[in-house]
Amino acid sequence: MNTLPPDPDPVPTVPPTASQRVIAAFERITEADRPDLWSTLRAVEDVLVDAKAVDERVKAGEDLPLAGTVFAVPELIDVAGQPSGRSVPEASATIVSRLTGAGAVVLGKTGAATVASAWDRTKAGGRGAAVAVALGIVDLALSTAGPVPAALNAVAALRPTRGLLPMTGVRSAEAVSVYATGLVAARRALALMTGPDGVSSTRTWPADVRLGAGEHPRIAYPENLPLSAAAATAFEGVVKRLTAAGAVLTPIVLGEQDFEDALLLPTVPDHPDLVEALADPAGVQHRLAACTAFANLLDLAAVTVPVLPGDKRPFGVTFLTRAFEDQIGLDLATVCTDEPMTPYPEPGEEVVVFGAHLRGQPLNAELTALGARFTGPVRTTEGYRMVLLDTEPPQPGVLEGATTLDGERWRLSPAAFERFAATLKEPFVLDRVVLDDGTAPLAVRCLTAEGPGLDRYESWRGYVRFTSTAGLRGPG
Repeated sequence: MNTLPPDPDPVPTVPPTASQRVIAAFERITEADRPDLWSTLRAVEDVLVDAKAVDERVKAGEDLPLAGTVFAVPELIDVAGQPSGRSVPEASATIVSRLTGAGAVVLGKTGAATVASAWDRTKAGGRGAAVAVALGIVDLALSTAGPVPAALNAVAALRPTRGLLPMTGVRSAEAVSVYATGLVAARRALALMTGPDGVSSTRTWPADVRLGAGEHPRIAYPENLPLSAAAATAFEGVVKRLTAAGAVLTPIVLGEQDFEDALLLPTVPDHPDLVEALADPAGVQHRLAACTAFANLLDLAAVTVPVLPGDKRPFGVTFLTRAFEDQIGLDLATVCTDEPMTPYPEPGEEVVVFGAHLRGQPLNAELTALGARFTGPVRTTEGYRMVLLDTEPPQPGVLEGATTLDGERWRLSPAAFERFAATLKEPFVLDRVVLDDGTAPLAVRCLTAEGPGLDRYESWRGYVRFTSTAGLRGPG
């Protein structure tokens, strides 16, 4: 029988150079035909000069995490050499400099006027920044407009805790948000912008900040809001999806703002026509921001994601969390987008656990009560073994040996890490283990311990499953 030759291995996709991305951006500008988005669009020759400089830095071996990225900046954030009101600043805002230093290239400045949506020109789209992202002209956009434009154009928006971003060169009292097509890209940019610059006043994370909300986060959400039919359907779908993922959702009356881990809100109640938004800009803006406007007043962080990005219906949801608990909002939002959970760069310590502190095991609550964040499964190199200790609840002692072991990596704030370390009793200690990815984090293990060997098992869960199905036997 004749058979076809096997398919060749897929050729890895080579990311575009900065110059290629800039050319593609200007081609997209021509295709989209949306001059209303821009207050100042840089000349293609000038942008290409910046892009070629990025390409040369990459060729020279520099690690530029945003190489091949183009972004837009609103009028109220300074870009060196670009008109800003009546002046032309000599230096860019700190947050802009940090993005360009990482390889991103500024395409232009977006306007503050209300423009049409990216997907339906008869509908309002808010300001131009979110529209430029939605249309694929730019990869990222900074904005002082908050969650509403992101929802109107089916893009993601992150507004961090006020004070985490330096405001040098930002001529606005409003918090800065970053728009992107997905959470991963927005979070990467936000991480690069975060941190003091020695000029403007910034805030630092508390030593005991919570980094996670456990496997069953408690989320409040408002009931009986005046939503359009499509917005109500989208919001109800998110409530069901979060519940299915293990979250505990509790209805509240909007205005009480009494929530535990997060508050889930529909970002906009409906999608107004552009004609209406232009005729009554203040009234429409007040209506659209009714659900999320109080976030600034209450010092909350916000993560906005589209709910129905496939058909471009602009009904996103926003997760509000307490100041500095930005990571919790990011992790919850990934349930809606199916993107990988990625860490925000808050200070913290990592610890690997192998036994009763694993998820679903008796002592896991000691970690979650401290606000620890599960960051993923791990495996050691071939240099360890487990013995069964005489403890209550049962736990393994991890010693030097000749096998690999499966465990979990958790991240805690500095103060939480100290409290966790204080809970460990003999024979447990915190000592480094070598993982198969080459890292050597601290782990809960033993330097010496007596007990039956568990050499046939590569994980504590494997031993627990064995005993639960086969009954108690010699561990072997």
